[in-house]
Amino acid sequence: MINELKNKLETLKDETYQKFQSKLIPNATNVIGVRIPKLREIAKYIYKNSNIEEINSIINYREENESLELKLIQGFLIGQKKSDKKEFFKDIEKFLPQIDNWAVCDCLCASLKQTKKYQNEMYKFLKKYLSSTQEYEIRFCAVMLLNYYIDDTYIEQTLKDLSMLKSNDYYAQMGIAWALSICYVKYYDKTHDFIKKTNIDKTILALTIKKVCESLRPTEQEKHELREYKKQKGL
Repeated sequence: MINELKNKLETLKDETYQKFQSKLIPNATNVIGVRIPKLREIAKYIYKNSNIEEINSIINYREENESLELKLIQGFLIGQKKSDKKEFFKDIEKFLPQIDNWAVCDCLCASLKQTKKYQNEMYKFLKKYLSSTQEYEIRFCAVMLLNYYIDDTYIEQTLKDLSMLKSNDYYAQMGIAWALSICYVKYYDKTHDFIKKTNIDKTILALTIKKVCESLRPTEQEKHELREYKKQKGL
């Protein structure tokens, strides 16, 4: 079945889109050039028309220099799969080492809708990645917090957890800054007060402020306060 899937992806190759994706996702070393909506469509078809053994064989398939598109389909299938709690987390944990670019990371996170069902369990699962030194484990943690834990129940703890994530790697830093910027947009006062009291990495803080000021949702006064704070910090 995996060979049929590979052949299918090759028939959908778009060289113009392949060049675009390769520039957009520089860490992806093997890009065929298939648009993400089409990949979602393929994953849905596979899930609907295959048995669980066939689905698992695709999810668990590994090869050297695996294509971006195949990894994305694997992530979509993990999200679509109606797993019990144990299997859901097992699939995620086994797949995380495969993530080597922001697109696979972010698409996986967005696909894990069962997190809403297992919210407390996922929160505990993410805890073990707070001290990770791996770029995409850190980004995974940040983007999961962004997608599922910026709400009235979790905002204070989410801010603390984001401040614990440390990295000098660009895509990890961007993931943390992205999450913090959404905290700013949704909970400006709480986030601004927290940031002032917490030793946030200067690069991450500068990226966060930049993203907030680019957003249309904060008021001009809020953006002014952030810019002034940026000057005070010498960023």
